[in-house]
Amino acid sequence: MRTASQEKPSLVPDAQASTRKAPSIKHQPKAKRYYFDVGLGSVCLSGIDTGGAYCLLEVSLAPGMGVPRHMHTREDEAYFVLAGELEVTVGEKIFVLRPGDTLLAPRDIPHKLRNSGNTTNHYLLMFSPSGFEEFVMATAVPAPDNAVAPTEPPTEAVRNVRELAADYGIVFG
Repeated sequence: MRTASQEKPSLVPDAQASTRKAPSIKHQPKAKRYYFDVGLGSVCLSGIDTGGAYCLLEVSLAPGMGVPRHMHTREDEAYFVLAGELEVTVGEKIFVLRPGDTLLAPRDIPHKLRNSGNTTNHYLLMFSPSGFEEFVMATAVPAPDNAVAPTEPPTEAVRNVRELAADYGIVFG
């Protein structure tokens, strides 16, 4: 019989200690669309929906559009590409993601992204823990149901992005 000091350490954290139960079932047939600072998207699940564990966003960028180098100090960011292409630079490493590809950009590591393809892309973003969706909603403006990803930053959508970023633990540069 092994003693506690002889037990093999687990590589998987205790699931009960590291997860929280979502407060309720959440079904959102069609999320409201918004212009983000350089793209189009929606908040699919917020921290309220997930007990603060994460938020889930759906985003599209037009070819050539991207988010400049920045860093999150509060949350990790995961990408899952549904359509098109997404180039993500994390630290000094460049990744070109295509449909079905996933990438995790840990907090405190600068990263940037852009649509390096020739068609509008479509991807999911998950931030853990939640909180980033509050920044998105503080800076985004509603988009019509038939909106397409903008080919240049829509001036009406860029509402104090850089000024508010620090309040949400986001550092540009």
